[in-house]
Amino acid sequence: MPKYTFKCEDVGMDCGFEIKNAGTEDELLEMLKIHAKSSHGVTSIPPDLLNKIKQNIKKVGKYYFSCASVGMNCGFEIMGAQSEQELLDELAVHAKMSHGMSSIPQDTLNKIKQNIKVM
Repeated sequence: MPKYTFKCEDVGMDCGFEIKNAGTEDELLEMLKIHAKSSHGVTSIPPDLLNKIKQNIKKVGKYYFSCASVGMNCGFEIMGAQSEQELLDELAVHAKMSHGMSSIPQDTLNKIKQNIKVM
């Protein structure tokens, strides 16, 4: 099960506050609302800031992907990547070496991202 982390500095705040290992994104956001009110005097997080916060929430865990999850029948799997980017970089090598693809088409990449598991 992934955990969620966030740092105020990731959205440009001069603040050392950080949340680590929240069980869900909703749990993290509720904790962040308390911090925003007590430390920054923010009683309501504006939608543009909330979007920026959501873009900077990081999932922590081991990343997993199987080509079978997107309809490829090659048996390739990646288990234990440290980040989504690491997984995608490794998958790009596989796509090139095993499937002769110079790049992964955007629609396939979107499908891949929807099928990445974080454990």
